[in-house]
Amino acid sequence: MVFSQVLAGVHAVIDVVGLPGNLLVIATICMESRFHVMRYVLLASLAGSDILFLILGNSPSIVSTAHERWLYGGTMCKLHYLVLRYFYLNTALHLIAVSYERYSAIVKLPLMYDGSITRSKVVVIVLIWTVPFLVCAIAFFRQAESVFYHPKLFFCRAASDAPTFHASAAAFIVIAVPTSIIFFLNWRVLKTVNAIQFNDQPVIFLESTAASSNNGPSQHRRHEERRIKDRKAAVDVCIIMAAFMICYLPEWTDFVLHYFFKIEFPSEVTQTTRCIYYISSVTNPIIYSVRKREFRGGVKRTIKRIVGLCAI
Repeated sequence: MVFSQVLAGVHAVIDVVGLPGNLLVIATICMESRFHVMRYVLLASLAGSDILFLILGNSPSIVSTAHERWLYGGTMCKLHYLVLRYFYLNTALHLIAVSYERYSAIVKLPLMYDGSITRSKVVVIVLIWTVPFLVCAIAFFRQAESVFYHPKLFFCRAASDAPTFHASAAAFIVIAVPTSIIFFLNWRVLKTVNAIQFNDQPVIFLESTAASSNNGPSQHRRHEERRIKDRKAAVDVCIIMAAFMICYLPEWTDFVLHYFFKIEFPSEVTQTTRCIYYISSVTNPIIYSVRKREFRGGVKRTIKRIVGLCAI
């Protein structure tokens, strides 16, 4: 009983911190014109994903954990299971998109990429939201009968009759492929930025520098500032991905061992891994504010505007 009350309190704190934090991210990106570029639009979309994850995933767990039973019916219990799978894929696709955006800006098209929001990029954002839904919906309708309520955990879990090797290999691919893509793209970005920093005169900027030789010192200063920002942006994405994986791996490990290898952990362990997974929706606003000075300044201005509006 005491453990359940403490865990319910942790779930509540996650909501209290995560919901306003992610709302502030969205408000800052909307109000600050300098953030109206694709990279920050993707981060705003990711913040929206985190908000929905907290509302649809974490919030029902607060009351259910406190009462030590699921309170929202069998259908909602199964849908809750679907929500967790959906937002994992949604977050992974967001991080891949952010990584590819940095890759395009720094490695693929350094002289042509302007970060503007085009129709094709809007389509990408739409696909980020719809593809996980289609994947999870198909999986849910195929496996709905295997999802059942676990009375000791206060939420639904799944049972599988699939061959252990094939099923566990599929689970490994689901986590390994997105992680590999994200780290490969950011490794290429870091490699390119480090190569630029190593050279006194970066190759990719020769043309633009020659065109404005009269402004050599200021041009060089702008190049240096861009190098620092580019490298920091790549490191930021790696930190965000690492934080997400640290929060998700305990849940994934417990799921794989239970689902495919029939290993049962104490209910407290499984509940704790699920709670850690929800923490992933809290980390991003903290990382943005700590790592991005210009974003931190934007947050301060947004808070002042909100306080000013409330004071009227």
